[in-house]
Amino acid sequence: MSFRRGFYLPVILMASAIFIALITAIISLSISNVKIAELHNKKITAMAISEAGINYYLWHLAHNHNDFCDGDTCAGNAPYGPYTHNYTDRAGNIVGTFDLYISPPEADKQLVVVKSVGKVLGKSPARTIIAELGIPSFAQYTLLTNNTQLWIGDGEKITGNVHVNNNGIYNEGEITGDASSTEERYNGWFGDQTGVAGPGIFGGAKLFPVTPVDFNQVNVDISKIQSEAQTKGQYFDASKANGYHLVLKDNSFDVYRVTKFNNTSLAIQAETALGNFLYPTSGVIFFLDNLWVEGKISNQKITIVAADPGAGRGSEKKIYIPNNIQFTNYDGKDKLGLVTQTDILVTKDAPSELEIDAAMIARNGEIRINDYGQIKNRIKVYGSMAHNAGLNWTYATSGGVVTSGYRYTETVIDQNNLLNPPPMFPTTGSYSVLSWREE
Repeated sequence: MSFRRGFYLPVILMASAIFIALITAIISLSISNVKIAELHNKKITAMAISEAGINYYLWHLAHNHNDFCDGDTCAGNAPYGPYTHNYTDRAGNIVGTFDLYISPPEADKQLVVVKSVGKVLGKSPARTIIAELGIPSFAQYTLLTNNTQLWIGDGEKITGNVHVNNNGIYNEGEITGDASSTEERYNGWFGDQTGVAGPGIFGGAKLFPVTPVDFNQVNVDISKIQSEAQTKGQYFDASKANGYHLVLKDNSFDVYRVTKFNNTSLAIQAETALGNFLYPTSGVIFFLDNLWVEGKISNQKITIVAADPGAGRGSEKKIYIPNNIQFTNYDGKDKLGLVTQTDILVTKDAPSELEIDAAMIARNGEIRINDYGQIKNRIKVYGSMAHNAGLNWTYATSGGVVTSGYRYTETVIDQNNLLNPPPMFPTTGSYSVLSWREE
């Protein structure tokens, strides 16, 4: 068998063409992959730059809580900006820039909205993050206890997060959120325990030890609310009697001066009407005296304080709850904060079915029933509770037999307060990112 001269040339040429085509395709694919990788890397870098812009403004607000124009004079309408900053690597080389647009808190909110646009040098896509920055308030915890053990009894249910300073949590009921304590271990009513313990249901994480929540901040915030109420809210000076009685209504509230009450039951026995008042646009009402409060609001966001910042221990003011305190709307349109220096007490004559819709703080005292030797049916709190000396709706024997107070208790977090609490409601620290999204 023989082949003619030149037979292999077409085969070689065809093979070479195929090989060159394959090499070209591989090179093109590699170049394309490199470009895609470079683009992806630039997009990741742009996102990092955008995040750096948010972190920068967190730092900025930590040093000046009320600066919403990046140290410059605010001009025009919000959002203010853009404020442009260089983003450098560790060697100090400029990698890109971020542009900031800042919206200060709206009248009924406590959130700063920061838009950060991150860009890499050269032609590359920008990445944009919109973050809501705020100082978390006491209302983020369903229960917040300072210096006192928290015992969740069998049959009790706490919807939301629970935290204890300088003591521990023993749960025999149910906590749907996180349970946190500042203590690694503590010696409580049930002996030596870890910071968070008990046979009950834990729907979230057990966190211990953690950083304490600063209760001293409440005193600072009470003074701020007093100043705000004197200039932009409703302010009631010392009653020169036994305190005030506040009845909440849809669009206004009635105030009475309490001239006589029963020291045992805490029931009002005599009072004088002072008038009907519109809710202030600032949302803050301050009483420099003890306060009885009840009623129902509609489309209102209010914080009520009963306190005397100049009073010594033993003369600090209290809040009494003789009847239901309720919302009309449970979608965030209604918000109520109750803040006092010592105790928040449910009076003897309160109804057997009692509902309290409010975020409550008893700075140096307890939140509890006034121990009246009666057994009532159910109490529900929709909101949150923070106290320094104890929480007690029910008294029972060691065998669980109810001897006084409410037989059934329920505490439900008001989710609408997590990012936007009642006006000027006391906060727990510095600004943090409460929510963010990429635009």
